[in-house]
Amino acid sequence: MSVASRDQIVSRGTLVHLPSKGYFIRHQEAPRCGLVVDGLMRTVRTSSDGRDLTMHWGRPGMIMGLTTVVLGPSPTSEQAVTDSVLLELPVPLIRELAMTDPTVGWAIAELATMFLRRCIDEVVLYAFGDLRARIERRLMEFACRNPPGSPLVAQLTQGELAEAVGAARPSVARVLKQLRDEGSIRSLYGGVMIVRPEALTQESRSEVA
Repeated sequence: MSVASRDQIVSRGTLVHLPSKGYFIRHQEAPRCGLVVDGLMRTVRTSSDGRDLTMHWGRPGMIMGLTTVVLGPSPTSEQAVTDSVLLELPVPLIRELAMTDPTVGWAIAELATMFLRRCIDEVVLYAFGDLRARIERRLMEFACRNPPGSPLVAQLTQGELAEAVGAARPSVARVLKQLRDEGSIRSLYGGVMIVRPEALTQESRSEVA
């Protein structure tokens, strides 16, 4: 986008500090848009029975909540995985500039397309990803159910994890051992602590166009 429009948007931004598992936007809340400055965020869709599906992982430099700028309240939520800092951007100004400055409208289209591709990649990973990738994602989702500010602990047994990823328990145990040996997780009584969340949320490598 043009330098003038970018500076106008950023200069009116406000820093927002979120604790681990705190929400920037909950589903169907008023539109908000933020640039991730620090930490790890996620865009998550929750089913009526409480199951989560992470659609997108937000790292520094990424925009969260962009679809609400265009379409209004969303069925997805924007949640901090780790303690995070966002620069909240003014939604009315972005909408106004998108109507008057073609470079802003094009930037929104580019960002929305990248967001869509990442969402598709995540869905493909859940459907066709290898066992390790499915286990990593499920551990993260279980860990994000805890109250804001609490440790990232997935409270489930190996048997429950095996059922969640559709695999045999011995196969799940082998993957968990690999993750422990790499220092990404730590086994606890009745659960698994996520030590390195960034290692469990690497970009998927699907070839979806």
